[in-house]
Amino acid sequence: MADLLVDTDVFIDHLRGARALKPGRNRVHYSVITRCELLSGAVGSALVQRLLDPFRELAVGRSVAERAGRIRRETGIATPDALIAATAIEYDLALVTRNRKHFEPVKQLRVRDPAPSAADAPSAAGAPTPPAAGRRSARPGTRRRRSP
Repeated sequence: MADLLVDTDVFIDHLRGARALKPGRNRVHYSVITRCELLSGAVGSALVQRLLDPFRELAVGRSVAERAGRIRRETGIATPDALIAATAIEYDLALVTRNRKHFEPVKQLRVRDPAPSAADAPSAAGAPTPPAAGRRSARPGTRRRRSP
């Protein structure tokens, strides 16, 4: 059993039906930054709440903020990524992400790949079912274009 911090991209993959979120016997945590990023997308807040409910949210306290500042200064990675990396380090968690390239400059961070694609495994217990096939979700921070 491992303690894991799950990055936003893994939750987005689950919501889109691309990869099921499979915590297995692992204890799953997420950053409050992930909540922010998910709520900035096209998915409703009720669905985000239902997705995150089974897992432990970790706040950004002083030690995380200070470490994130040092990470950002030393590596130049984006502030949200620095905060997520700092959270994983401060709480001694491995970070589960597809975005390895974003976190490569953070040498003290342990990074793990997410589970195989959704076609290979069922959804995690307690996590909402991904959108139906053919239904598209917009990426957080983007909006779908409407046809004229």
